[in-house]
Amino acid sequence: MQRLLGCIFVFLSAVSYGQSATSKSESQSSARRPIVYVMPTALADPGTAANPQVVVDSSRNDREPQVAKTYQELQHRSECKQFAENMVKDKADYLLLLQHGGGRGNRWAVSDKSGSVIASGESLMLGNSVKAACLAMSKDWQQRRPAEGQ
Repeated sequence: MQRLLGCIFVFLSAVSYGQSATSKSESQSSARRPIVYVMPTALADPGTAANPQVVVDSSRNDREPQVAKTYQELQHRSECKQFAENMVKDKADYLLLLQHGGGRGNRWAVSDKSGSVIASGESLMLGNSVKAACLAMSKDWQQRRPAEGQ
């Protein structure tokens, strides 16, 4: 009899654990992930009030901006896993500008969707620049979440 009760207890514990793990993963997956847009090139025209364009060309010495490589880094770096990448600028919570320095490192800047620069920096390797940008966005997102009720 005790053995039967022990088996029932183990079974109910396993079912309860499975349900709590499922509900936890569902709640984590339903939480909105911040969206990152990688700027393919910055714009030289200041634009209008309805369409402001702030920064100047992001390529250097006729080199192509490394947009695809930057998206690849965003997808594979553990520091960037909380972000969703998107190629539609209007959907983004953050805009990432990365300038490849042609052997002299990379410079990066991150702005929120209102255009306010939240962080900038430089490093020799593209991956380290993306890592630093993700850490800055993550810190900003954590500070915004309580204020936005997310």
